[in-house]
Amino acid sequence: MKLAKNDDLIAAADIGGSHITVGFVQNGFPKIIDEYTVRIKLDSKGTREQILNAWFDAFEQLALTKNKTIERIAFAMPGPFDYQQGVSLIRGLDKYESLYAENIKSIFAHHFNIDEINILFRNDAEAFLHGEVMAAALAADRRILGITLGTGFGSAISQYHATKDLNLGLTAFKDSIADDFLTTRWFRSAYEKAGRDGLDVQRVSYLARRGEPLALKLFDEFSENLTAILHQCITELSPDDIIIGGNIAKAHDLFLPRVRKQLELLGIRVNFHLAQLGEHSAMVGSAYLFTPQTIIK
Repeated sequence: MKLAKNDDLIAAADIGGSHITVGFVQNGFPKIIDEYTVRIKLDSKGTREQILNAWFDAFEQLALTKNKTIERIAFAMPGPFDYQQGVSLIRGLDKYESLYAENIKSIFAHHFNIDEINILFRNDAEAFLHGEVMAAALAADRRILGITLGTGFGSAISQYHATKDLNLGLTAFKDSIADDFLTTRWFRSAYEKAGRDGLDVQRVSYLARRGEPLALKLFDEFSENLTAILHQCITELSPDDIIIGGNIAKAHDLFLPRVRKQLELLGIRVNFHLAQLGEHSAMVGSAYLFTPQTIIK
């Protein structure tokens, strides 16, 4: 099969802890073409070859299915990572350790026979927020805080179409860091500490909506933790809006009203928005690396 050539297309990838999702984005547009993606589950604790082959496979499936060539690639990648050089620095996080010190940019350039300048990397939380900001078409001068609540606690800030990672997950909180209290593993751990089998957030939210006391208690505690972290962030960053995404955000009805109320009692009013693009946001945001932005301050 001869693949169609289109210099305006970017093959964008979202690298998660257990998957890779790829789709084509037209340069400068905040959406995945036809909303079509290829998602492949993988073992992030696997070997170098297993992980890279899964990543290659995702892009190759996308190219064949959409009858397009892979000419430019944008990655939304978790850190730590050298985003300029394309080198993985992930170590001690129980994922992708077999890729430590590997030059992903060079590996992909060789595999797909494209120039390294056509492969770009962006922090996943930063990519998420940028994709959402562009899709929401909010006024450029608004200062927007983005947080992702999932396997990790991601955070970024955006204004005048300039978006940067904040890495607030490492903020000191209680006896540890924020990331340990605002993620899916916190729910699992909290259930286990109560003498129950650890459950995923989807199951905990189902039980909470059915009035299960422990599940309701956990969402109350999660709300308090999120309020405390947001109070600190809002005081320091003064955002006009907050965009919330990630798997836990699907249960927003169980914590967001309480967070709003608690913040108002602290004298803070801010506009909350739920992510519009869902899992596509990080891919769209990473593709914008190929779109020069005019930043006016």
